[in-house]
Amino acid sequence: MSFFNRLRNRTARAVYGPMEEIFRKVELSQLSRGATLEHIPASSKRGGGLGTTTYGEWCYTIGIFQSLIFQNLPARPIRMLDVGCGVGRLYLAAKPYLTSEDSYLGIDVGQPFIDICKQQYREPNVSFLHTEASNGFYAKDTGGGPKAWPLADGSHNFVTALSVWTHLREEDWCFYLKEVGRVLQPGGRAVISFFILDELYRPEAKRAQISTFYPQLENKWIFDTAAYGSEHWVYPSWASVPEVATGVPKAIFEKVVAEAGLKIANYFPGQWKDQPGFFFQDVVAFEKV
Repeated sequence: MSFFNRLRNRTARAVYGPMEEIFRKVELSQLSRGATLEHIPASSKRGGGLGTTTYGEWCYTIGIFQSLIFQNLPARPIRMLDVGCGVGRLYLAAKPYLTSEDSYLGIDVGQPFIDICKQQYREPNVSFLHTEASNGFYAKDTGGGPKAWPLADGSHNFVTALSVWTHLREEDWCFYLKEVGRVLQPGGRAVISFFILDELYRPEAKRAQISTFYPQLENKWIFDTAAYGSEHWVYPSWASVPEVATGVPKAIFEKVVAEAGLKIANYFPGQWKDQPGFFFQDVVAFEKV
């Protein structure tokens, strides 16, 4: 991101922040069916989800994933693991379905995110854990390769991850998908978002104009550069490091999924392909074989 873009974004957020605080104080008295929306962090949420800043977009994301989570809930007791939890978007999407017999664990490489979550969400069956991992975008100061999660095999029956695998290099992408397969119980479900380069991805058709389906230039989302010399993992040439946004061809995606002991239960292509879609990124529901 250029200096002028960073300056523009910081200025916009400095203006937007106070306006949001005023708006939310007024709106809170008008909420009648959004039981989790009052728990959305205010200014602190800007640190946990670089692509989700505004209150409105948080509401949009929570609503979409609330429906998808409902469709994939396992039998109780629910043992949910939220990978890359940020400051709690998917926790708030899952919250209406969690009872006292269920549990939620959010993990993230960002210690500030975990600190915010611990302050914001204090239910007894909810916990957050900082996990160390190296990432060229989110955890630049952490060295070494991928590290196994400190969780027992088969300890969870539901895993979620929103915009996590879209920020992973090949080694980490494969390793952590196998970690999902390891910690899931047989028959357990996972809901994870990706950039999958399938037959719907047509880079030659993307134009230098705002997309009909999202408020960005179509040709921003062309994956044309090898990530650290990988044969298959690619990223857009404008990105400062590959982990800003990584995509993988469908055939390779399916191969690694099978190696992780997972099968695809449902696939929702994303709007980033400039077509009608469930969400901006591709979203896949898996089942543990």
